Amino acid sequence: MKLNHVKRNWGVVFPSKLLICIAIMFSAANSQPALAAQDDLVTVADILKISPQADKKFAQAVVDAKGELASAGIDTRLRMAHFLSQVMTETGGLRRLDENMNYGYKTLLRVFSRKTISEAKAREIEHKPVLIANWVYGDRLGNYGRGTQDGYDYRGSGYLQLTGRANFRARGGEIQIPLEKNPEFARDASKGLTAAIAYWTANNLNSAADNNDLRRVRLLINGPAAHGLDQSTIWFKQAWTRVFRAKGAAGFEGGEELAESNPIDEAALYDDILENGGLLSSGFESGADPVTARAAAIKDFQGELGLPETGNLDEATKTELLDPREWRYLDVDDTVAPKQGKDLDQSISFKIVTPGANAEEGIAPTEPEKGSGKTASNVNLTTEDARAFDHASQIYPDYELGGIGRDSSKFVPHSVIEPDTRKAVDRTTEFPARAIVQILFETQAHEQYVCSGTMISINTVLTAAHCIHSGTVAGVPFQNFRIIPGRNKGAAPFGRCGAKQVFVLSGWVTAQTTDESRYYDLGAIKLDCNVGEQTGWLGVRILGDSEVNLPTIVEGYATDKQPPARQWISEGNITFLWEQKGFYQNDTYGGTSGAPVLATGAEDTVIGVHTNGVFGNEEPWAHNNAFTRITAERLQRIQEWISQ
Repeated sequence: MKLNHVKRNWGVVFPSKLLICIAIMFSAANSQPALAAQDDLVTVADILKISPQADKKFAQAVVDAKGELASAGIDTRLRMAHFLSQVMTETGGLRRLDENMNYGYKTLLRVFSRKTISEAKAREIEHKPVLIANWVYGDRLGNYGRGTQDGYDYRGSGYLQLTGRANFRARGGEIQIPLEKNPEFARDASKGLTAAIAYWTANNLNSAADNNDLRRVRLLINGPAAHGLDQSTIWFKQAWTRVFRAKGAAGFEGGEELAESNPIDEAALYDDILENGGLLSSGFESGADPVTARAAAIKDFQGELGLPETGNLDEATKTELLDPREWRYLDVDDTVAPKQGKDLDQSISFKIVTPGANAEEGIAPTEPEKGSGKTASNVNLTTEDARAFDHASQIYPDYELGGIGRDSSKFVPHSVIEPDTRKAVDRTTEFPARAIVQILFETQAHEQYVCSGTMISINTVLTAAHCIHSGTVAGVPFQNFRIIPGRNKGAAPFGRCGAKQVFVLSGWVTAQTTDESRYYDLGAIKLDCNVGEQTGWLGVRILGDSEVNLPTIVEGYATDKQPPARQWISEGNITFLWEQKGFYQNDTYGGTSGAPVLATGAEDTVIGVHTNGVFGNEEPWAHNNAFTRITAERLQRIQEWISQ
């Protein structure tokens, strides 16, 4: 998904404590407020303002569920705007609760991978919804085969749609509704809404909504790929501007400052949708005639769907571009062409390292080095990098987000264990702060993310594996790494380096599940420069079994603090030590992933790498932040990475 055009720094906005004061005039006669009784938070008329094409019976079901929504805490303007924006995204504007499988062959070929359907098969089954569903879904997502009715029975369904027998089973188990046995429940207006509200509650989506974290909300609905993010952003803007902004005058709580803190460029988002759907070439804006190129793409789309071929982005065309058809089947490997550009053409080899069988406990630690401290001639962050950082979000490992069937109701994305005791680092040109780096990278879909890391040699950065590769056998490596040592807001005092090779532990990429991979979340980046001569580097040592309760420091680039792009130090102590992981009470936030874990009083030597915050119900994960522990084997691997 292309993230330029519009500032989408959604994940780093911190909720304001601004109070909206409402003046109430009293009548001398009866001393009652002149303000009318508070309106309903949402009405059928409101829903039709957001989506004029919405089915009124589905809209009425939402209104009738006022009590259920309130019990789930979906009772503020911001929460309801986010809830409805996700419902609209999943249902094409609340037009239907089941996936419309009535596609022509051109649409089938465009939205499904060619690995899934050939042109001959697409022509054979076009406009036959049952046959289409059974073909494209029959042998996927836990369904029992193309010879069964599973593809159609378990097609995309519900207010927050799910697809496939396995997902119906897992979601039903989470919310105690037998969706696998009775898939029509998901498509029933009342039961389907109950299921959607239960899922929202189980995944603690109110927390992400309260932060106005559009990306995080979408991740919790759709999973790590966050497909449909462009569409949900447009729906959120429509919900807020057409309905919920004005409800402040009716006595509802505030939220304007947070809801409107990041401008949303709808035109740019529609361009993204056209590009992601293969309708518009990436980078068309730099072509000879982008206006004509856009009009031609829109006209092709209109012709495909039987709309008047005007080439204009009219309301009917927008409605179809917002249909789940345009994101539900997005296969990054098949539909997204690689970007071109000076920094984006770099070749990064991916080396998988297998742990040694006979590592010695007495292996010597690596030694720290302070470096010269000499700063670059121009310490300003480049305009290109600044723009990329503006579009970047914090990344969470898949095991922290929670896979299918995991109860993620206790997931806390910020993982600040109150009270928040973090302190800002003002002078990042001093050692060891100058050896702490911020890492910018992108997915194969060109989504930008940030992590932290540590210089451990003249040209090696230690970080978390999930800042390098998405993990498990199904995962993919990331790309276009940019490393900024000692960054301090708009300053890059030691310049910027790229990557020429990356490493992870083999357990990270050979794991079959995220539960397995979480124990191997460690990697390194070999830089294309020797910036360590200036920054110096930290040593690395083994963390011993007897060091439970050891006071610890985490130092990295948390994204919740303002101004952004500063280093923050958190103090805590180790509460549990497992063979491969450690758990502590240090305060962290997204963006701190990959930051060094240091022993208090020995801040020049790494004993672990921060990986994740509080999540799930399993202890000690449920009440502690966690890090990858440096063991003898891992120190051996790190020394090998340094020597490459």
